[in-house]
Amino acid sequence: MKQKLKTLTIQYSPHDGQKSFHNSDARFRVLSCGRRWGKTISGANEFITQITKAKPESVGFCVAPTFWHGQKQWKEFFRYCPKQIIVNVNRSERKVMLLGKREVWFRSADNPDSLRSEGIDVLWLDEGGQVKEEAWNLALRPALIDKKGIGIFTGTPKGKNWYFKLWTRGRDKTQIDYKSWSFPSTSNPYIDPKEIEDFARDMPELSYRQEILAEFLDDVGSVFRQVRKCIKGDYEEPQPDKIYYMGVDLAKTVDFTVLTVIDHEGHVCAWERFAQLDWVFQQTRIINLAQKYKAKVIIDSTGVGDPIFDELHRKGLYLVGYKFTSATKKDLIDNLSIRIDNEEISYPDIPILINELGLFGYTVTKQGTIHYGAPEGYHDDAVISLALAVWMVRHGIMDVGTGKIPW
Repeated sequence: MKQKLKTLTIQYSPHDGQKSFHNSDARFRVLSCGRRWGKTISGANEFITQITKAKPESVGFCVAPTFWHGQKQWKEFFRYCPKQIIVNVNRSERKVMLLGKREVWFRSADNPDSLRSEGIDVLWLDEGGQVKEEAWNLALRPALIDKKGIGIFTGTPKGKNWYFKLWTRGRDKTQIDYKSWSFPSTSNPYIDPKEIEDFARDMPELSYRQEILAEFLDDVGSVFRQVRKCIKGDYEEPQPDKIYYMGVDLAKTVDFTVLTVIDHEGHVCAWERFAQLDWVFQQTRIINLAQKYKAKVIIDSTGVGDPIFDELHRKGLYLVGYKFTSATKKDLIDNLSIRIDNEEISYPDIPILINELGLFGYTVTKQGTIHYGAPEGYHDDAVISLALAVWMVRHGIMDVGTGKIPW
């Protein structure tokens, strides 16, 4: 097909996966794919589209991990950019001037300081998984602020680094400025499947999963290693022969309240996540879901005080308050990690939960203390809610008067 841009036509025939990428209007789009899928071609065409749509005198940056990687960007740009809109090419500075005094710069990210700019209208970052985090955080992202620039990201996974975090943000429907895709090499209809098979035959398993299947592989900082293997089944209505537990992680300031209902066999049967609701409404949702499943409830009571706990208890809920310390959080997360590794629990495909489990990691201090949590700027409410519910499957509730257990 021909993609028309005002009076401009680009000779490009995208396949279905590429079309879904081009049809999105998200400000930041992350396309993570296996080798030979056509991601760099997609990036080049989308960049040309966006820089052409931009106002006159706009600035575009095409960035790659190294000069060598940048050569491919340069090649694909000139392969698809219509010659009639190219005014001047400065090969020594790697700069292209388009009609309307639109500037296009080609830069490598091996020296992040060289990426600093007064402002970028359109950014195309190729092979983002190989780019240093400081290049994005300290140079490129700030340059997009004043002009509210567009970011196009293409590449193959390289572990769970900043690129993975950006990709997971695009899987969260609440992050409306972000959209992410992941496609294996085999979904490119223009490539003979046998070619992929021959290419992959002698690859190690981990390389195959990353380079062909486009999986973001767990690294040493990841806590949960079998997250996707536990995606099974769907939500379930209450059944009279089952016992249910509900883990509640209450919102604190900018966080979310998450409710996770799990049966005694370890399957997540119901899940809710909400924010910016008055406590009265939160209380109603907690009570309604707990009563629907006749669930025994364990709640994160850290920092919110006993009044909330007592109020829910007065409403008739079978309730336990879990007080978090470094030690009790470690016990809680270690238990969840073991259950996931052994595939002893299961959950429907809940994108927000899956993303949070994938991002959740640990750091080790100089003193050797392990700290669990989500990366800065991300949430772990869904993880904690699930961990609380799973704890109950193993430990149950001790009836000690008010229902509280001294953790």
